[in-house]
Amino acid sequence: MTVRVALVGCGAWGRNLLRVLVADPGALVVAVADPSPARRAVAAALSPGAAVVPSLDEAVACGVDAVLIAAPPHAHAALVLAALAAGADVFVEKPLATRAADAERCAARAAALGRVAMVGHLLRYHPVVERLLQLAGEGALGRLLGFDSCRLSIDGDRSASAAWTLGPHDFSVLHALDPSPIHHLSARSGADGDPVLIDAELASGLTASIALSRVGAVKERRLRVVGSAATAVFDDVRAPARLLIGRSEIEVPWREPLAVEIEHFLRCVARRAEPRTPFAEGVTVVRALSQVEESQAEEGRAAAPASVAAG
Repeated sequence: MTVRVALVGCGAWGRNLLRVLVADPGALVVAVADPSPARRAVAAALSPGAAVVPSLDEAVACGVDAVLIAAPPHAHAALVLAALAAGADVFVEKPLATRAADAERCAARAAALGRVAMVGHLLRYHPVVERLLQLAGEGALGRLLGFDSCRLSIDGDRSASAAWTLGPHDFSVLHALDPSPIHHLSARSGADGDPVLIDAELASGLTASIALSRVGAVKERRLRVVGSAATAVFDDVRAPARLLIGRSEIEVPWREPLAVEIEHFLRCVARRAEPRTPFAEGVTVVRALSQVEESQAEEGRAAAPASVAAG
């Protein structure tokens, strides 16, 4: 089955999605929507057979099976609900929403309508992470004790939240490793909100430390899972096709994670199957990020100097 798709958003990341969609034999791109004339021109060049329009409504009117959303995060929930109402299955880039209540509303509506609904938690589709999760699930690491990650970008947008832009990757993997709820979470950040340092403990007892920055001095993408029997380490910058287990190295055949992710979504649409990263997981991740945001706000209030009454 070829899935007729519309893409909403052709910004920096939307262009990557469009490139992969055009190359995937399981997809037929029938429409691309973006309010920007400049971005619509890019879309027309990348997908000359598609209708290029300003809005989601015009895109779904072209007749689609599925809508993929790569808009600014604050617009995700409204676009998801509109696409679901139009009768489409939905893929939305992370995060699912920027408020837990909106994420919950999206998940409930998708379930009620019986739609295939998937969040783009890209790291879950990285071949090495897939292998790590498989080994952990098989008990190769023993009882899971700790999760450490470091996700630092260079020269990123200081106005963007490191927690909301980078954090979904790590919280989605943490949830896949151990779906038990977060028992305790604290977050602290630099003076301008970057970096963000998160410490959490799950109900199972597993502890997690996550470091995030949009403006790091060096690019880092590291993940470490500590178990009672072995420790797994993945360095996506220096060794994107290798997983270190103890002193052993496992070479993993590499494929672009975005291509794996999109192929998975299209297959789920064709087979009416639940995706690996459903909206339910998106809700869990948004709740965790909301906790991070609340903890940062509390830290800010605690650090603020007490007001001095005028004498």
